[in-house]
Amino acid sequence: MGLVYRSDNMMALPWRNRLKLDAMTMMMATMVRVMLMMHQSRHTSNRTTEEEEANDATKIHHKLWSTHQSQQQLSQIVPPQWKRKLLSLQAAQITSQSNDPLLTSQDVSQNLPSLASALVELPISSIFMQNADMVLKKISDETNADMTKQGIFAFYVNGQPSFNLFQLINIFREEDELLYTLEENMFDLLERNEKALEVVREAMEMGEHMESGTNNNNDDEDDTTASTYRIDVGRGWKNAILYLNDIEKNSQYNSWSRNMMNFIMAAQYGHPHTVRRNIFAMLIVVDTTVGQRYDVLDMSMQLMQMRYPIRLGILFVGEEDVKACRSGVKSEEEVDDGEVVSCDDVLLAKSSSEENTEQKSTQERMASSTSFITTQEAYQLFQIVLKHNRVAGIHYIHEITKTFASMKEGGMNHGRAQHKPTLEEYINLHSTVVSNVLGISNSEAKAEAIQVLSTAPVVTEKTESYGKSVQFAVTKSIGAGMSFFNGVPMPTSSGQDFMEGTSRVFKEEMQFISELVMKQEITDSRPRSIYARVLKGDNVFERLHPLLLKSKDKKNSHIYISHDIVGDSSLWYPATTTTPSDGDDNDIATFLVEAYFDLQTTKGLRLALSFMSTMSEFPSTLNNNGKDGDDVSVAYRILPSSNNVDDVQLNPIISYLQSEEYRKEGDTTGAILKSIISSLLDAHVGSKSSEGVDLHGIISNMAIINDTTREELLKIATDNKGNPLEYLQKKKLPADNFMIANGRVFIPELDSVETDDIELLLSLEMKRARALTNMLRPHISKGGLFEAVGGASAFLGEQTSSSSKQTRTNTDSQIAFLKEKDGEDQNPLLFVWNEDESTDAESGRKLQVKVTAILDPLSEPTQRVAPLLLAIRDHLKLPLSVVLTPRTEVMGDDSIPITSYYRYVADPLAMPYSNPPKASFHNLPSNHVLTLRMDVPEPWDVQQKYSVQDTDNLRCDAQSGCGDEAYEASLQEDKQVESSGNDLTRVEYNLNSLLVFGQCYDITAGNPNPPNGLQLTLTKSTEETVDDFAEVEILPDGSTSSVPQRHGTSKSHYSDTLVMKTAGYWQLRANPGVWTLEIAKNSRGADIFHMVDGTFQDGRIKMAGKSTTSTKRLVMKDFVNHGEMLLVKRNSGFEQAELYSSTDVEIQSSEDEVIHVFSLATGHLYERFLKIMMLSVTKRTSARVKFWLFENFLSPSFKASAIAMAEQIGCEVEFVTYKWPEWLRSQSEKQRIIWGYKILFLDVLFPLDVKKIIYVDADQVVRGDLKELWDMDLEGAPYGYTPMCDSRESTLGYAFWRTGFWASHLRGKPYHISALYVVDLQRFRRELVGDKLRTIYQQLSADPNSLANLDQDLPNYAQHDVRIFSLPQEWLWCESWCSDETKPASKTIDLCNNPLHKEPKVSMAKRVISGELFQESWIELDAEVEQYEKDYLRSLAD
Repeated sequence: MGLVYRSDNMMALPWRNRLKLDAMTMMMATMVRVMLMMHQSRHTSNRTTEEEEANDATKIHHKLWSTHQSQQQLSQIVPPQWKRKLLSLQAAQITSQSNDPLLTSQDVSQNLPSLASALVELPISSIFMQNADMVLKKISDETNADMTKQGIFAFYVNGQPSFNLFQLINIFREEDELLYTLEENMFDLLERNEKALEVVREAMEMGEHMESGTNNNNDDEDDTTASTYRIDVGRGWKNAILYLNDIEKNSQYNSWSRNMMNFIMAAQYGHPHTVRRNIFAMLIVVDTTVGQRYDVLDMSMQLMQMRYPIRLGILFVGEEDVKACRSGVKSEEEVDDGEVVSCDDVLLAKSSSEENTEQKSTQERMASSTSFITTQEAYQLFQIVLKHNRVAGIHYIHEITKTFASMKEGGMNHGRAQHKPTLEEYINLHSTVVSNVLGISNSEAKAEAIQVLSTAPVVTEKTESYGKSVQFAVTKSIGAGMSFFNGVPMPTSSGQDFMEGTSRVFKEEMQFISELVMKQEITDSRPRSIYARVLKGDNVFERLHPLLLKSKDKKNSHIYISHDIVGDSSLWYPATTTTPSDGDDNDIATFLVEAYFDLQTTKGLRLALSFMSTMSEFPSTLNNNGKDGDDVSVAYRILPSSNNVDDVQLNPIISYLQSEEYRKEGDTTGAILKSIISSLLDAHVGSKSSEGVDLHGIISNMAIINDTTREELLKIATDNKGNPLEYLQKKKLPADNFMIANGRVFIPELDSVETDDIELLLSLEMKRARALTNMLRPHISKGGLFEAVGGASAFLGEQTSSSSKQTRTNTDSQIAFLKEKDGEDQNPLLFVWNEDESTDAESGRKLQVKVTAILDPLSEPTQRVAPLLLAIRDHLKLPLSVVLTPRTEVMGDDSIPITSYYRYVADPLAMPYSNPPKASFHNLPSNHVLTLRMDVPEPWDVQQKYSVQDTDNLRCDAQSGCGDEAYEASLQEDKQVESSGNDLTRVEYNLNSLLVFGQCYDITAGNPNPPNGLQLTLTKSTEETVDDFAEVEILPDGSTSSVPQRHGTSKSHYSDTLVMKTAGYWQLRANPGVWTLEIAKNSRGADIFHMVDGTFQDGRIKMAGKSTTSTKRLVMKDFVNHGEMLLVKRNSGFEQAELYSSTDVEIQSSEDEVIHVFSLATGHLYERFLKIMMLSVTKRTSARVKFWLFENFLSPSFKASAIAMAEQIGCEVEFVTYKWPEWLRSQSEKQRIIWGYKILFLDVLFPLDVKKIIYVDADQVVRGDLKELWDMDLEGAPYGYTPMCDSRESTLGYAFWRTGFWASHLRGKPYHISALYVVDLQRFRRELVGDKLRTIYQQLSADPNSLANLDQDLPNYAQHDVRIFSLPQEWLWCESWCSDETKPASKTIDLCNNPLHKEPKVSMAKRVISGELFQESWIELDAEVEQYEKDYLRSLAD
């Protein structure tokens, strides 16, 4: 149930004189009634007289009605455009003057069509207008909101946006639990200071915004954001990176200008960025021997082809070589004779040892099936390419890596000891690629390769060498698979995630360079190296520290650990520490660094010793590459992480050394503990284990402690009174050895902790630490600030890192300027309720959930949210703030801002049968045609259950009046029926099912790929015991409870679907309960794939537990679908199999003789046409016919009677349904929605065994045998359409496709009509036509003026990419475009509109479909259908 709001109005075109009624269903029941009253009398209310007198909103409405007498006669008048400019302001002023602004806002927004003409007559005070303008601008700036036709809208719960009612209920629960947890954990830590607690709550609402620089006066202009850190991969070991081009020096760029303003112009207008400067540098780290794909190579080639100024560098490194170099290279201090060992020396020694003592020639190794290529040899072969043509190097690497990746995925390395190609395989591929890229013969390339590998490379300081490349990788801590764009790490994921990530990086870098150009920091001639300028600033790091990689992944980046020992006495301090409360310096950031080490292991003890040594001398100002660094105030503690350290009795000693009693001895740096750990480490190294370590002996022999302390420590080690740190063993710790700074986790890879490790750890938390220090300092004592800031930061960081919720917004700061200040009254556009309820008196809770809404009074979102706000204020009694942001001018349009009447149904007292939830519309205009539609959440499949009238065409009859009774009376012929005066229209809707959707990926090759066309089914067991958890009951408050089956069995429900190529999307329908998702049995997909248990998130696959599974259990327990992830793998022997292939053998069965016909319709008139079409098709087709009807818009009476008619005329009917995915741009006008369903989802609407479908418009009559069309050869095209006729000369001037855009775009191809077409579904799916059409639609629909005839324009526009087979002209005859002479040969007659004149459809049908050309006229077909209808109604009566 999302609060769906769209950029365009929900309206039909004004010339159709049509209005819409929207009923938003927000109830827990499965049925809702819509009651409509159409009057010509003045507006009335259902409220009692007492309620009316007490309700100021009603008084205002009465005043509005009385100001414009014509409103009483005509019910609805749209004011002229010039009068509507201030309409939003006028609505805001009315609301602000009301005693109940929320109720007034609801009534005005939900009934605007009837109130607009009165509203526009109200004067606006100049002061109010100026105030509204100020509020609008400030709120727009604070929220970074875009000003649209619908104005500003935001709805926050504790700073978190939400629009879905059931999601909102869940958020209320989650936020209340979060606030409770915050209070429980933080209140004591914050010295039970309520103001400090509120500060932490405010910080939580600020979220990431607090880290963007609040109270930070030390921001550096060079620092972009913490998330866009850079690695200095431009400086280091010379001749390590193999650069393939140089924009500023290579001759092929001579024609490019050096004018940097050209770069700005190109960025603005989409021209090629041909500026002769090395603006961008791309470094790609590769190992061509491991069969890995590099998506970044494709992207780099595309950018170079698009003439972007990119300098491309390649770094060759092998993982094993990096390890060898890291451990083998020693510094000058470590080498006795002063001779430094280079990485080339190490690799040479490694190569010699691998070949043992026997040296083989290159030819001998090529003959061996166990001699594999090394990365160093691949590097040497790459040097051959660079010698001939450096730019060609990218094409070479692209082909090599792509080919070996495909071979690896195809099982090339299966059973091998190494997952690499042999030397012979590599040289053969090298020779082929070199021949293609450089144009030399294959044999010549092979001979040169053998010669190069047979000769030892000569390495000097000035030459490029593989060892220098590996040394560079070691120094920078980078490896194969990584890439850097101007030093910014590129995503390592693949597919869509890679494209989105790289697009974001590229966009940010374009903006960053543009800013430097505009600041004149980059000009035509300076700096000498743009790359060097970019790799400068606070966010540039010398190496890719593991912490930086972790900072990109915010999940589990923080942990909050509460302690039984807290306070100043449990902490140690560096010798140079600065106390944060020693002055008023707002730049000092407070940090609590905690180290958790396994003190039973050598590594843990080494880390502990190194940590304490580093922290005891930790500086008070962080190093910032020579600039002024950040001032910090640091405290630290060290604790054991192992589960069993009682053997050495160290825990009680650690606890004592961090106690207030011991601190009286004056040890503030932990010197004694450091000495104990050092002695334990010596003992461990000597004994190789913790057994036999004599702690008593260590303490007895320590020289740095006095006798009193020694006696106390020996007593503690002997008493064995339990483990005072036992509480730590209950925590789920991230590793055996780790550190946290204000909650941010760092897991060291080495056995030491250096100062730069801690400095980087602190710098990543700097902004939050500084902000919290300043916010908490006035409320917390000097000694408690470390625990308070450290604990609060850890708690907030853990909540952020473990939560998938949207970013929070600090709404209090956004609207603070509106609140009372300097004795002035509160701004009239701000309304606050229940502010005194922020503390729950009954429970003693200090923190309550807050709700904030920012809205334009005349917008569709306001229609939806106003009833929610009333419930939040009056029933939940939560603190609520509402800000009105009226547009100062309603922009020119054909209509008023809201063109629909609207009702929101969310009645907690409603019962399914005794008191069903209902939406009531009163005093609707009687002189308009109304349409009724349900505005429902995406997961809901809601369809009509009961309706007398056509809800697409609700109107009043001139004689009978309005309502159901009047409508039925108008249908009675030859009878004078007097109206009873009851003008009620009743419509009932059912919630038929809930949508369950998700994504599916094939992870066989490690590169997740959607298995397009995989058939999935959702089933429920038919034999469940009484105790089985078979269904979930959703209670009125939104909670759930299990419902056991009473009769031992449950009805078997199922639905099936196909997986799309687009994001692997799939959707199914179910009811609340427990369901089984599986690959359809006996399908080709079941032969090829099996399910695996795991997740795919952020480009990474994570397997869980038992890998292989045959089914996936889904629990539909609420009305909020979060999306399901389904992973599959290929079965052995099906690694290269396709779900559908051009070589598929047709399965011969009786089903092949069925002609499948698809159609859709809405409204009673077109349902009547649809039945006539079905009858004509069945009569004329020589084979069995099965109709697939799209049920989303069909009335319940039609669906029942159509099935009955089908049984009588000898055809089959099946209803299909699909819900427009949220990720695909939606349409608001019903006709365009129907057009979209007609073309956009053909690949997933029907089961896989339906191999072909013929679409026939509802208003057609078929004269020919559709078996002919079914058997027609489409000549390799996925579908066939009939070209538009051009034989009627009188309408040629209206043939839009013959001139202008269409004539230019089609380039001689015909424009086809979409009233009838045949689709080869096998080819359609195999060639991903559905995905191509959806992609083109997504692009074109961004312009609301494009795709005027969506279902027809889309395939015609796409026919350069998706070929259309042109059906013979006789397969569709339309009087508007086809001459009378061609009518006798026609096989279908379409009742298309005539551009020359308007004619009712029925009269056209009676005129056109009659005469000797037809075996039955349209009148006779209509009468036959009517008889079937009567037979059906008679059967119901019997």
